[in-house]
Amino acid sequence: MFEHVLGSPLVLTVLASRRGMGDMRSRVIRIYQPWPTPVRAACYTDPAVLPEIDAWVDRLRERGLVPPDVDFVIRDGEVGVLNDRDGEHELRPTGFLVFGRGRLQVLDESTFFGQYHDPAMGDI
Repeated sequence: MFEHVLGSPLVLTVLASRRGMGDMRSRVIRIYQPWPTPVRAACYTDPAVLPEIDAWVDRLRERGLVPPDVDFVIRDGEVGVLNDRDGEHELRPTGFLVFGRGRLQVLDESTFFGQYHDPAMGDI
């Protein structure tokens, strides 16, 4: 078996027959996608968590992990709003504020659990 790694995210595997390189009757090529990159996420479960989420965004900005113009504000005591170069993104109950790959994004519950899972839960 010969394996050639093209670098993330793809791996190309070619299986050659036992007779050597000249006789390649058996060939299998597979393309593998990487596992998603782990992210940090805050779930909006109750308006009482919004100040903690706001402080988290402040810490990310202070550490230079998100651009200086990214901000999180609490509107009307019960809606979180992420402001970034793409505009305003409202964080509503059951939604998630996700930090990964150097940016923040707001995802609804369905989208979040379609892309991520809690590794502590294992494969169900």
